[in-house]
Amino acid sequence: MPSSTTPQSLEGKTVRYSFSAGPMKGKSYDHTFHRDGTVEWGPPGGDKTKNGNAAITKIADNVFVGSYMSDKGHTLTATFNLETGKLVSFASNGKEWSRHDGTVELVG
Repeated sequence: MPSSTTPQSLEGKTVRYSFSAGPMKGKSYDHTFHRDGTVEWGPPGGDKTKNGNAAITKIADNVFVGSYMSDKGHTLTATFNLETGKLVSFASNGKEWSRHDGTVELVG
């Protein structure tokens, strides 16, 4: 039975990825996935970039996966648990692949 506190969708909501390991260690980025297949992302309080080829999906109570590809072909796929705050993500620039671990939280 789904938890009453678990959102069924994160479309239109902002989630903050804060990286504690990997090439982005020490950085945070806000991500807002939209129903039209776009995502807006950028540093908290900073300018946002909008990309197509994006989706976010609930895979279990409190567990989601979000993924997108930038116009330049860079990709980020992030799996996270809103209850524990654990984030595991994978990025590629078309030449190199890397893992980025950290935390996640709903913003606002």
